[in-house]
Amino acid sequence: MLEEGGYLRFYELKGNTVVPPMGSKVFKNANLDWVENEQIKAEDQSSNGQTRASFQIEGISCIGCVWLIEAIFKESPGNIALKIDSSSSLLELCWHKDQFSLVDFAERLQRIGYQISPPSERPRQSKVTSQIEALIGLAGFFLLNTMLFTLPTYLGMSETFFLAPLFRLLAAFFSTLSLAICGGYFIKRAVLALRRKVLHIDLPIAAGLVAAYAGSLIGWALGYSSLLYFDFVATFVFLMLVGRWVQEFAIERNQAHLQKHFQGPGEVTLIGGHEDGENIQADEVKKDQSYSISPGAINPVAAHLIDENAALSLEWINGEPEPVEWKIGTIVPAGSINVSSETLRLKADESWSDSLLAELLQPVENSITNNKIQRILKTYLLFVIILSGLGGGLWLLFGGGLLKALQVFISILIVSCPCALGVTLPLCDQIALRRLRKMGLFVKNPSLWAALRKVKTIVFDKTGTLTMEVPRLKNPDVIENLSLKALRATYILSRKNTHPVARSILHSILAHKASLSNTLSLEHQITKETIGKGVLWVDQNDNQWTLGKPVWKAKVDEIVDQSANAALRLNGKLVAKFFIQEDLRDDAREVVHFFHQENLATAILSGDRKERVYPIADDLKIPRPSVRSECDPYEKARWIEEEAFESALMIGDGANDSMAFKSAICRGTPVVDRNILEASSDFFFFGRSLKTIPSLFKIAKQRHQTIRNVFWAAISYNCIAVALCLSGHMHPLLAAILMPLSSIATLVIAWFGLGKKSSRDSF
Repeated sequence: MLEEGGYLRFYELKGNTVVPPMGSKVFKNANLDWVENEQIKAEDQSSNGQTRASFQIEGISCIGCVWLIEAIFKESPGNIALKIDSSSSLLELCWHKDQFSLVDFAERLQRIGYQISPPSERPRQSKVTSQIEALIGLAGFFLLNTMLFTLPTYLGMSETFFLAPLFRLLAAFFSTLSLAICGGYFIKRAVLALRRKVLHIDLPIAAGLVAAYAGSLIGWALGYSSLLYFDFVATFVFLMLVGRWVQEFAIERNQAHLQKHFQGPGEVTLIGGHEDGENIQADEVKKDQSYSISPGAINPVAAHLIDENAALSLEWINGEPEPVEWKIGTIVPAGSINVSSETLRLKADESWSDSLLAELLQPVENSITNNKIQRILKTYLLFVIILSGLGGGLWLLFGGGLLKALQVFISILIVSCPCALGVTLPLCDQIALRRLRKMGLFVKNPSLWAALRKVKTIVFDKTGTLTMEVPRLKNPDVIENLSLKALRATYILSRKNTHPVARSILHSILAHKASLSNTLSLEHQITKETIGKGVLWVDQNDNQWTLGKPVWKAKVDEIVDQSANAALRLNGKLVAKFFIQEDLRDDAREVVHFFHQENLATAILSGDRKERVYPIADDLKIPRPSVRSECDPYEKARWIEEEAFESALMIGDGANDSMAFKSAICRGTPVVDRNILEASSDFFFFGRSLKTIPSLFKIAKQRHQTIRNVFWAAISYNCIAVALCLSGHMHPLLAAILMPLSSIATLVIAWFGLGKKSSRDSF
C-alpha cells in the first residue's frame, strides 16, 4: 500500500526500528462519526478561515511514522500545517475551513495503521513519576541555594566575616528543606521496607542522608567545620531523585506501550429490558443477562447460544484455531471467539467473577525476589556500621577527642553511602531497556532481570507464538491469476470475515493488490454467511459468488479436491482453490538453536492437535519428550511445576497460557490482535520474528556484567574514601569532590558496558 502511494521513503527513515503490527485492525472500518462532529465543532470556532484541532494518534513508533503522516496530510486538499509530538502522541492540525476533510484524512491514516482519538483520551502520567519530577524540581532549587551559601566558605571566606553566620544559617535552612521535603521520599521507603523486614537500596541511602544531616547539625552547633555536610545532603538528595526518576520513567514508558496495543475481553451489548442496547464491560456481565458479542469479539462467560447456530474458535482455550460450529441452546464456553460474520446473541449461565476466563486472567503475583541483592545489602550495611563504629572508637580510645571520633564515625557512614550505585544502576536499566525497545521488545517488570538468571527451560505455546496468528496462503499466485471480477468478489467475501482462512486470503489480497482496498473500502456490499459452510455474495448481475468449504455449492458431478482449505465459486462453478498452512515465525529455527547452544532446554505446550504440533516441533528440533499437545491450561501449569520448577520462561499469547504463566518464573508475550495477558507478562515484543528473545538474554548478561564492574568500582572508591576517613583526613569539601567523581566513573563504566551497540545485538 505504501509502495502504490509513493511512500517508500518510510522504510528508509524507519531504519532498523521494529514497529508494532496492526494485524487485522487495519481491515476494520472504524466508526468516524465523532471525527465529523469534531470538525464541525472546530470550524464553528475558527477565525480567519483557518481551523485548528488536536487529537491523540496511536501507532507512531519512529521518525518514519512522523514523515508518513505528514506526507499524507500534505496531499490532502485544504491543508495548512501539521505538528506531531511523538513523545506524547499528540497531533495538531490546521486547515482551511470548508476545504479539508478530517474524515478522509482519518480514514487514510487508519488504512495504513494509525488511529486518531479525542485528546481527552490521552493517558496520564503515573503518580509516582509525577511525584518524583516535582521533588526533583524542589531538590534542584534547594541544592542551588545550599551551594550558593556554602561556596564562599570553600573559596576562603573567613569565619570572622560578618556574613559568615548568616550564610551558614541559610545553607542549613535549605539543606533542612531538601532533606525534609525531598529526602523524605527515601526515608519513608526505607522505614516501610524495615517494617516488612526487607532490605532495600533506599535503606543505605536514607542512612547516609540522616548521618550527614545529623553530623552537620552537631558541627554547626559546636562550630566544628569538619562535620558540616549540608551541601552534601542537598546534592545527594538531588542525584538520587534523578536516578530514581530514570528508573521509574523507563518502566512506565514500556507499560504505556503495552496499554496502547493490548486489549481486554472488551464490551458486550445487553439485550432486552430497560438496558436493551447498552454496552457494558465484559467483567460486568451477570448471570441470566442476555447479551450480544460482535464478530471477532470474545465471549466472557459460559452462556447458552440464543441464535440458531454460530461459528466459534476455541483458540484461547485449547490453542485450536479451527472454528467449531455450535447449535442453538448449547453452552458456549467462556473465552471462545466469535468468528461468524454476524453478531451473536447469548444468555449468561454465570457471572464474570465465576467464569473460567476471569480465573485465567488473574494477574500473576511476582514471587521472585533478588535474595542475592538482599544478602549483599545486609552484609554491606553491617560492615559499614561495624567499620564506622570501630574507626570512631579507635580515635576516641587513642586520644583523638570526642569530636574527632564523631567526625570519623559520620564521615565513614557518609562516604560509604551508595551514591554512585543509586545513579548508575537506574542508568544501566535505562540503557538496556532502550536497546531492547529499538529491537521491538519491551520490559514491563524490573524483576525480570533477576528471574532470567534462573531460567533453564524456554517453554513455548504454539499457535500465535511459534507460529503467526494468521496462517499463510500456500499458493499466493492464485491471487495474481484471478480476474478483476473474481478478485473483487474474493475481497468482498473475506474483508469482514474473521475466519482464519478468510483472514489469510485477505492478507494476500492486500499484499498483492493493495489498491483494491482503496476502490472498495467505501462500498457497502451485503454478504450472507452459512455457519460451517462459507459466505455468499450476489453481485449486481445476480451472479452468486461463494467462498467457503470446497464441497459447498459444488456441482453434483464435480470431483472436489478435499485437500483445499477453501474454494471460490461463481454460480457453483469452481474459480479458485486456496491452500493455507501455519506460518512459522521468522528466525524460529535459529532462535531454538541459540537456546540449545546456551544449554537451555526448550519445550512446546500446546492445546492444538498432535498432528499440528509435532511437525512444528520436529522442524525446530525440539525433542518429542518436551512436546505436549491437546493440553488444557492446568496441564500446562502442571508440566512446568514438574519438569521446570522455578526455572521456566513461558512465552504464550492466549488465556489458555495464563495458568502456565503463574507457574513460570518469568513470562513473555508477542503483540497480536487478541492478547490479554498483559497483566501477567514481564515483557512483550513486536514483529514477526522471535529473535528479540535471544537479544533479551544477551543484554541481560551484559547488564549483569556491567553492574558487577560498577560494584567493583564502588568498592574501590569506598576503600580509598574509608581509608581517608580512618586516617582523619576526610573533609566535607573532599567528600563533595569525591562523591561526583565516583558517580562519573561508574557512569562511564555503565556507558561502555551497555551504551555502545554491540555486534552481538544482531542475531
